[in-house]
Amino acid sequence: METRRFYTRIERSGLKQLMEEYTFESYIATEPWQRKAKTMAEKFLTDYHGKWFFAGGQVGSGKTHLCTAMVGRFLTEGKAAKYMLWRDEIVSIKAVVTEDDVYSKKINELKKVPVLYIDDFFKTERGKQPTTAEINIAFELLNYRCNNKDLITIISSERLIDDLIDVDEAVGSRIYQRVKDYCLVIDYDRSKNYRLKG
Repeated sequence: METRRFYTRIERSGLKQLMEEYTFESYIATEPWQRKAKTMAEKFLTDYHGKWFFAGGQVGSGKTHLCTAMVGRFLTEGKAAKYMLWRDEIVSIKAVVTEDDVYSKKINELKKVPVLYIDDFFKTERGKQPTTAEINIAFELLNYRCNNKDLITIISSERLIDDLIDVDEAVGSRIYQRVKDYCLVIDYDRSKNYRLKG
């Protein structure tokens, strides 16, 4: 029965395919920055109360891998989780923003889920900033979770914390407030993009 519940949680999380590939065991940490990243992610698993995890910086450096591995561990511990690919999810949320019941259902699922992983936060078309509507939704979602310390929030982004603060200080500062201990910064360096390696 518990196994069945576990697989139901995986299905509902939206991470089923990624979880099969992205585990701590499959994360190869040969460089010092990779070892640091993995150690920080593993430490968060036992030190998450009132804290968030943020991974920002270089594309293709394993941010999604580590964040997914963390969510996988939380799922095995019996916590419900939700995967939010920002760029896709924000489009569907904005599409129903004027339909109160539908909007409330969608946003509340993200607000209240015990573990939320937001991937590619504030990712936009090249050179563009998030819209006012996107920033407002981000604020509503993150402010709720910021005020509920039992909720676990994991965020990955190509942007760094300072970039998020530049986009919107209210959103960025809330993230900063929660991730001080677990703010993983991977410097922009194309040699760290493992998707480009053969």
